[in-house]
Amino acid sequence: MKQPTPSRRSKALALAGAVCAAALFAAVAPPAFALKFAAVEHHLKVDPATPVWKPAAVQTEPEEELGLVGADVMDEICLGWAKIFREAYPHLSVTLDLRASGAGAPGLIAGAKAPNSVIAPIGREMLPAEEKAFVDKFGYEPFRVRVATGSVGSLGKTATSIVMVDKDNPIKGLSLAQLDAIYSTTRKRGHADVKTWGDLGLGGDWAARPVHKYGLKAPNGIEWFFKINVMEMGDYKDDIEFVKGKGFTHAFNVAAQDMAKHPGGITYALLANVEPNVKVVPLSVNDGGPYLAPTLENVYAHKYPLSRYVYIYVNRKPGTPLEPKVKEFLKMVLSRQGQDVVAKEGVYIPLMPEVVKEELAKLE
Repeated sequence: MKQPTPSRRSKALALAGAVCAAALFAAVAPPAFALKFAAVEHHLKVDPATPVWKPAAVQTEPEEELGLVGADVMDEICLGWAKIFREAYPHLSVTLDLRASGAGAPGLIAGAKAPNSVIAPIGREMLPAEEKAFVDKFGYEPFRVRVATGSVGSLGKTATSIVMVDKDNPIKGLSLAQLDAIYSTTRKRGHADVKTWGDLGLGGDWAARPVHKYGLKAPNGIEWFFKINVMEMGDYKDDIEFVKGKGFTHAFNVAAQDMAKHPGGITYALLANVEPNVKVVPLSVNDGGPYLAPTLENVYAHKYPLSRYVYIYVNRKPGTPLEPKVKEFLKMVLSRQGQDVVAKEGVYIPLMPEVVKEELAKLE
């Protein structure tokens, strides 16, 4: 899946089929509000092609710190990584302050000064205001590394994004360009405007039925991911119904339930938000398919278009080397040992070897 380029982020700052997806939802869906604990979703192993980490010599002062500041939902894997690193460098103090993804950017801004360096594990892409605050302070963007794939359906664990419609909607699948044309005025993917289900090829009673769009108001990690990866940073239409949660009911559950009154409805959401009156639409990168469901296999391989990654951000000035202890920590995370920590958690998903290779190359 295409990742946003730094220039896009800078500009932002100025089926398997639905049946398979529904079955997967039934197996993995937690209650419809974010949990700090998530049940095991998978028993994947790290691909043996992932390189083994051999710790390099790193000069540190006694009690010198390496701080992990960021996402509480990444605490289990971060603790596993910290244990590996502490064993390799017993005189280095690896500290963890994992309160929320939103703590990552402030942590980088406040504490990115050697010898007390900060690494920010963030369970999503940085939001515009977070990245802007960093750029305003340092004059360049934070350095980002993919360290795991998001969960398939665990709410709060960077769950895969899905698209839901009314259960009686006959649509067989949607492309990213069609989704962009549904939600965006700018339609950067080049598709003709979409106002009715007839514009998407449906006939009969559905041909003239308006597409009733639901979404989340910014700032929100799910909305931001959709804007980057579907709309290519385009502009929203002004007739989107932005929903809010009610008590412990997630906003997208509200949207799903409301489709009973608007059978022409559509929303991006998570598998945990599927209700009996809606279905999950298989997606494709290109018009005409192949349309894929958000199964474990498709999410792991990132064949499903809205599979997600989780990240570590660090303060690295362009054109300069990474601080040795930071570089070595990232190499460990991207190793067979580091990805084994991810695999054994059973919720986040280890990276494929080709992604590991790409991320390791960034560290040089």
